[in-house]
Formats: sequence, C-alpha cells, structure tokens
Amino acid sequence: METRKQTHDTQIFSAMVEILTISGLGEWDYGFTQTHHQTRLKELATVMNKVGFTTRAGKPLTKNTLKQVVHRVRQKEDLFDGYKPDWDKFRDIEYHNVTPPKQTKVDCLVCGVPVETKGKKLCSSDCVKVYRENKDAPHDPKFPTTFHQMRDQGSSDPHPLI
Repeated sequence: METRKQTHDTQIFSAMVEILTISGLGEWDYGFTQTHHQTRLKELATVMNKVGFTTRAGKPLTKNTLKQVVHRVRQKEDLFDGYKPDWDKFRDIEYHNVTPPKQTKVDCLVCGVPVETKGKKLCSSDCVKVYRENKDAPHDPKFPTTFHQMRDQGSSDPHPLI
C-alpha cells in the first residue's frame, strides 16, 4: 500500500472507530438511527462528511469509500488490531430502545441439537445424510417427515436412526 494512501486510510479508519466508540458509549449523539443494531456505512459516511473528512481527492466520503478503507486496513493485521476498542467500556452500559435479537435457534430435526444458522434445520453433514436416507420413511400424514413426527411426540430416544 502506498504510504500516502496508507496514512489517509489510517486517519479515516481511526476516525471511524472513534466516532462509533464515542457514539456507542453515549458520549456524543451523532444522530445514528437507533432502531438498527449496527450503524450503517452510509450513516457513518454522512457523519464523517459533516465532521470534515473527505477522500484523498477531496470528495465526500461514501459507503463504498469506507468499505474500501476497511478492506485495505484489514489487509494489515497489525494495523487493524491496533484499532480494536476497549470492549470492557461497553459492558457496563445500559442501552435503551434496543430490541432483543430474534430467536433463531431451532433444534436439528435428526438429533435435536440446537442449530443457530438461520434457515437451517439440520446441524451437520451426518444429520443431512441420515435425513436424506430416511426422509421418505412412513409417518403420520400430519407431519412433513418422520423426524417432525418424532420431535412432536417427544420420543425418549431423539435419534433412533443414527
């Protein structure tokens, strides 16, 4: 990375972290949307433009500009690690108007282990294999598969097919 580009990226990235940290700690209200759990790059670019930051060419920052800065800084791990905020400062803060995250855990259809990946119903490739082999097994027509039926009936042996 060119020295001039690296220096400018460092200044921009440092300001990004500083603005987000100050805002997150409630020390200054930059007007970020409170309904989001994360601040969007577009909002951050708008705030940074108001504060006076620009691209190397003197143009206003955009979400894409900030995305490129983050990408370039992440390439230099030692530089990137130096900007991690002190997370302990955030632990004692009481946040208001924060909606709890949606429950995304579901139990694996085959073994019953919680699956945290959104949209997934099976926890592993082994369970996928068992599911594919047995999904057409005879079952009560009220249920899409025998695994759904076993889960609903609360079988004492949650994984009889494994």
